[in-house]
Amino acid sequence: MKSKSDLQKEAKALLDKSPQEAMEVCEEMWTVFPEESPDCFNAYDALLTLKATKNNSNVNFDFVFHVADKFKENDQVYDSFGWFIFNNYLKGARSGDYIKNESAILKSLEIIKQVDISSKEGLICQFSIGCIGLAKDHSKNLFNANRIENLLNLLKPEFLSKKSSEYINSKGKKVQLASDLETYYSLKTKALQKIESFEECIDLCKEALNNIKEFHYNNDLWFRFRIAVCHENLGDFERSERLFYELISTKEGSDKWFIYKDLAEMYFDQEDYEKAWRFAADAGFYGFDLDKMNGLFLLQARILFKLNRAEEGKVLACLIAAVINKEGYKIKDDYNKLFKFYKLELKEQTDLQKIYRKAKNLWINERYKDLQVNEGLIVFIHPNKKVGKIKMGDNTTYDFHKKDFYKKQRDLDDLNQAKVSFIKMASFDGVVAAENIKVLEKRIEEDKSELVGHSFPGKIKNITDFGLFVKIEGKGVGLIRKNNLPKTIRETFNDEYSIGENLNVQVIKVTNKGIELKLKE
Repeated sequence: MKSKSDLQKEAKALLDKSPQEAMEVCEEMWTVFPEESPDCFNAYDALLTLKATKNNSNVNFDFVFHVADKFKENDQVYDSFGWFIFNNYLKGARSGDYIKNESAILKSLEIIKQVDISSKEGLICQFSIGCIGLAKDHSKNLFNANRIENLLNLLKPEFLSKKSSEYINSKGKKVQLASDLETYYSLKTKALQKIESFEECIDLCKEALNNIKEFHYNNDLWFRFRIAVCHENLGDFERSERLFYELISTKEGSDKWFIYKDLAEMYFDQEDYEKAWRFAADAGFYGFDLDKMNGLFLLQARILFKLNRAEEGKVLACLIAAVINKEGYKIKDDYNKLFKFYKLELKEQTDLQKIYRKAKNLWINERYKDLQVNEGLIVFIHPNKKVGKIKMGDNTTYDFHKKDFYKKQRDLDDLNQAKVSFIKMASFDGVVAAENIKVLEKRIEEDKSELVGHSFPGKIKNITDFGLFVKIEGKGVGLIRKNNLPKTIRETFNDEYSIGENLNVQVIKVTNKGIELKLKE
């Protein structure tokens, strides 16, 4: 039998050229020279074992773990094991990789400890990377709240990094990532809400709002949202409703439709269906992620049924079916029941945009019903071309945003001094603004009325089924109608022209609706 010294030399010699063979020699030493033998396996042998894991794709994890566990009080062994875990299971890990290696990562957490990197840049904490990585993986698809809470309970939040990071995406754009501390709060508060630890969730959300200075992914909105939801679940409806209203009034976050949805659910549960429908309609009005909103559309259909307006709910059933067709989602039992009620054939609901427009009109009509229609003039357009002011006959003015026009407006410049109708809408904090703005009459500027008969160079700004929109520098945008194009290309002009193409055009008419053009002969 080889001596311990011979085996050590053999393992050391094999480290570079054949780390797997070196590992096998170390396993032999572990077996042949146990703890009770005079020449037992020692810390030096443990270090040899960990060195053999480098560049070795066939590591016996259980053996390495037992070696590290036995000599974890040795700083060098402890440190080497931490880097073994990092290099083999954490470094460069993508979504799903942590769960794939969950057994090894969890066992490693029995040895490695969390390091305080809250105020230190450049340090790596394998413990927090493993815990947070596993928690994030368990948050995908089915949110495993109990598993996530147990993992995050292993962490000391005060030790976590507060520094956010960034990377360059495939389009060359910088994308900022939340810090470990923000991620911890985000995942744990969601888990606490899911497992109905409402009071603890409220406290942790408040802690997050106090401790995080820069939020990502609208997390500040989510923390406040969870506080409101938890108060609702604790039966404090008055406070919950007030917090929801405060959230609704804020301009932070582009996806706060979910707040309206939760309010609608709350009133639905209280059998206040009129109020539930009002908030559900607003949720649809503000939402834009159709692929994530089928739950809302189902709720809307149920509310309309309770209001004896089931026929209107059919458009929501069609919308759910169209989203399922587009995204390839599985059909839930609740959706099947809805389709059966309306006798819908799923495969026939394919025109998502057309169905969405019908639903949008339903939400708009609900939002503005019974409200007074006002008239005024657009008197100011901000240089950013997104906001402006409308003045009424009594000289009161109201702010507006480009997105609040009933019909999409491409260029606000053409609307200066235009006569419009609008609805006054007040936010929670009492600020009144103009919404549902409809253009009644555009002002014909004197210099524009004198353009008739003149020719100008222009550039195609947009191509539609009915003609070409052409930008004339300094004069605005005009339309060459399909019927004003040469007969030979009237049916194929979409293929003949492209956006950005230069044209010579002649003004043939100026009306309240705009400038009409033809190609210069």
